[in-house]
Amino acid sequence: QSLAAELRSLRAQAEEAAAAHEREAKALREQATAAAKQRDGALREAEEMRAQLRLVAEARAAGRRELLEAQREARESREGREAQRRQ
Repeated sequence: QSLAAELRSLRAQAEEAAAAHEREAKALREQATAAAKQRDGALREAEEMRAQLRLVAEARAAGRRELLEAQREARESREGREAQRRQ
């Protein structure tokens, strides 16, 4: 009878260990899911930031082109006035 009681105790311990492992596995799966969602959000945010950076770079380049064009026009106008004065 002590052997049967020992077997019942061992079975109960094994069942409890299996249940504990299942709880731990479930918690780890939930953590992995949360981490994946966080990663996906960070990736989306990074892509949005890259898109904004591209837009800012394009706007900066356009502004620089406009500035260079305005400087060229001002220089040409100045040179034209100077040429007229010399005549």
